[in-house]
Amino acid sequence: MMQRGPSSSTFAPFTERLFRTLWIAAFISNVGTWMQNVGVSWLAATLSASPLMISLIQTASSLPALLFSYPAGVFSDHSDRRKFLIGLQVFLFGVTLVLTICSWLHWLDIRLLILFTFLIGIGSALTTPVWQAITPEVVSPGNMKAAIALNGVNFNLARAVGPALGGIMLVLWGVKSIFLFNAVSFLALVTGLYTWKNHPAPPTALRFRTTAIEGLRAVNRSPAFKHLLIRTVSFTGFVSIVFAFLPQLSKYEWRQNSGQYTWLWVSLGIGALIGSQLYGMANKWLSASKIVFFSCELVAACLFLLTLTHNFYCLNAVMMLTGIGWINATSMLNVLAQQHSPNELKGRFLAVNVTVFQGSIALSSAFWGYLSKFFTPLTVLSIAALGMALFSAVLVFFPMEETTQAPTQSVACADPLLQYQLK
Repeated sequence: MMQRGPSSSTFAPFTERLFRTLWIAAFISNVGTWMQNVGVSWLAATLSASPLMISLIQTASSLPALLFSYPAGVFSDHSDRRKFLIGLQVFLFGVTLVLTICSWLHWLDIRLLILFTFLIGIGSALTTPVWQAITPEVVSPGNMKAAIALNGVNFNLARAVGPALGGIMLVLWGVKSIFLFNAVSFLALVTGLYTWKNHPAPPTALRFRTTAIEGLRAVNRSPAFKHLLIRTVSFTGFVSIVFAFLPQLSKYEWRQNSGQYTWLWVSLGIGALIGSQLYGMANKWLSASKIVFFSCELVAACLFLLTLTHNFYCLNAVMMLTGIGWINATSMLNVLAQQHSPNELKGRFLAVNVTVFQGSIALSSAFWGYLSKFFTPLTVLSIAALGMALFSAVLVFFPMEETTQAPTQSVACADPLLQYQLK
């Protein structure tokens, strides 16, 4: 188990100007991301009362990862990552700016909102594997572990701040103000990346198709990684219902206003911050399989509890517990993905992990929305709770391979949740 160093070493990466600049830019971008999550999902609930159409927002944001994450992972090994990331942020800025204008002019309907969400999802799907791959290039080797920890703080802190700030802006100035802030946040990351004067390696002679097939074959030859992917699907396939149905449940089942809906997101973020601390303690006492199991069972219990009450305070307490279970399960799954990935193929292995993670969310969100045509949303939520509890229990009899490397105590940016992770 990695021992926690002194507080000075924890913040040592901030002494490096490039890391500090990119960390601040990424924080602004992540805050914009979580603001956008609140704005898009609430707007979807106001444009349509159909659980299926609302759940397709989640599908539209996650489906691009299924289609583009692996090609982006392959491409990241044979490109100038800095230029590629800057180009993607400019693309995302343009899409979000057009979304802002359409919102301002009241041109949006649910289908157009789904289209914009899909376009933003494409940019995010292409960005995530490349962003994950640049960490060793922007911080010195001695500060690598601390940098990963601080990236986790960045993401989880933004998860708590973003929804609260987004809720305030939603009430005061409407959803268009959220979209505008998010568009500007992409430019913040462009500015940060512009200060990075990298030295890209010369292109290799390998062809894209050859490199891609090589990575897929390596994944297929790794039983440990495949077992990990099965657990990823068993978790994301059920927990996706929370984010697919939350706007519809808040507005039409629990009769909440936009401010109360925002508090559900804030509670989720607070739970994630608490969970990130509990994660370090859990690693001292529990194996990876047990952490994933208990996290899944906690989330399953929360899914069921959401069907039993309309009380505002109880719902927020349940969302906080959901955040604890969510961050612990996703963090452990992603740490294991890092550990089970060979260094020479790490980018492609991690891209496969992101593809499966987000693809499972996309397809299962559409499935839960389709199922709501035959059952009430609360009944579908109960079905998902039971399914997650049972699948998690069955997988206990098929334990994951434990690696010789100890998982880090800190939670890295391992959460491909909703719209996008890091821009």
